[in-house]
Amino acid sequence: MKVVLADPPRREAYYDNSYPNIGILYLISYLRKYSQVPVETVYLEGDYTLQEHLDLIAKHKPDIYGLSFAFWTKQLAYRTINAVKERFPDLLVICGGPEPTANCETVFENCNVDACVLSEGEETLTQLVATVAGKGDIRAVNGLALRNLDGSLHFTPKRDFIADLDTIPLPAWELVDLNNYNGMHINKAAPQTHMLVSRGCPFDCNFCSNPVWKFNKPWVRMRSPENIAAEVKVLYEKGAREIYMTSDEFNVSAQWALDVCAAIKALNYKDLYFQCNLRADKVNEELVDAFKSINLWMVHLGIESGNDRTLKGIGKHVTLSQIESTCSLLQSRGIEVFGFVMLFHAWEEQGRLKWETAADVKKTLMFCRSLLSRKLIQYMSWQVATPMPGSRLHKLAHKYCLIPEKDISGVWAHNLLLPGIGPKDVQKMLRLGMLMKNLYLVKNGNINFAHVDRIWRNLKVLLGRSVG
Repeated sequence: MKVVLADPPRREAYYDNSYPNIGILYLISYLRKYSQVPVETVYLEGDYTLQEHLDLIAKHKPDIYGLSFAFWTKQLAYRTINAVKERFPDLLVICGGPEPTANCETVFENCNVDACVLSEGEETLTQLVATVAGKGDIRAVNGLALRNLDGSLHFTPKRDFIADLDTIPLPAWELVDLNNYNGMHINKAAPQTHMLVSRGCPFDCNFCSNPVWKFNKPWVRMRSPENIAAEVKVLYEKGAREIYMTSDEFNVSAQWALDVCAAIKALNYKDLYFQCNLRADKVNEELVDAFKSINLWMVHLGIESGNDRTLKGIGKHVTLSQIESTCSLLQSRGIEVFGFVMLFHAWEEQGRLKWETAADVKKTLMFCRSLLSRKLIQYMSWQVATPMPGSRLHKLAHKYCLIPEKDISGVWAHNLLLPGIGPKDVQKMLRLGMLMKNLYLVKNGNINFAHVDRIWRNLKVLLGRSVG
């Protein structure tokens, strides 16, 4: 059996390629270890044109072709799948990732895919390979969405999550050259990459789309500190000098985070740096000292809004005072902060729609300006709250008819149809926030000019132009 797993060919349409697709690298390592039949795997990375992508498929002659994609790359993914099916009509074509999991009905409407892998894919793909090799019926494979002959959808039984993440082999890092990826837009050391230290989140903020990890329960699972340190060692020996420890929040358990830091510190890599995501309500001096001890120089903090009313309404369960306190503590240890911020949030209270007004957004702008001027944060994002498929906000937006069109691809640059909020209001606040965040970006440095596409998209927002 030969399996080709691919990213959409990004030379056809822009999308960020900061890091390799770690989900695919996990699928490949899992297949190699647990497949019941001999299997050859190929990772087809995204740095190709569509024609080159198709030619490589022809070269490898796979039995199964799988494409992984999220919401932002769905149009390119549809085009790619249709082109693959047109050229290789007998090839079994599957897809997986956040968009197929959250929106498989739309995927089937837009492309000629044979099956969507729903949620976590390691065990599903392994069973699928064995079934295809034995010429069995793939409807016997759990965790799939399929198309019936009449066009309706058939869902096989939901698959349980892998309980112990340590049983999953480390990603197949040997398949990628880390120098081919730019890392995040803030550079401390090169080359850099990311690693997945946990899966999921126990919280349920209304804007968060986490369909792969919320498809089943438990909503959060963590790797052991020893397992994480083993991957750090692999990446260091591969040349990585900065690692983004990817998780929805690294401090979901303070003790686990401390143990992870201790395991990494024991490796004694003085020239290795780290970044991570944090919640503002679960940070103390012991944890920040542990961060400092492993050269964790940057945390990404979910600020979201400068209004306590909003933070409560969207289910964030943090307060502005907690945000300031955490930023101050990080500042005292010389750890920088990138704040995630959104504007024009919407939520529901007792069955009634609530939303941020232009005055509320101005408060958020002033709160962020205060944090920046006091060097409590160094960088920030600034975009409107987007109803991503799989989020509670997406359901809310449909319930109250807040989405101007079925396709929300451009919503982040405009706005939901909130009462009293017009496009001019949104553009004004977008420009003010973009101007402020970019001024401090230049002032604080660490700009990665490899991401010229992202810089240009920011400039277009400042100019009031579409960023589609």
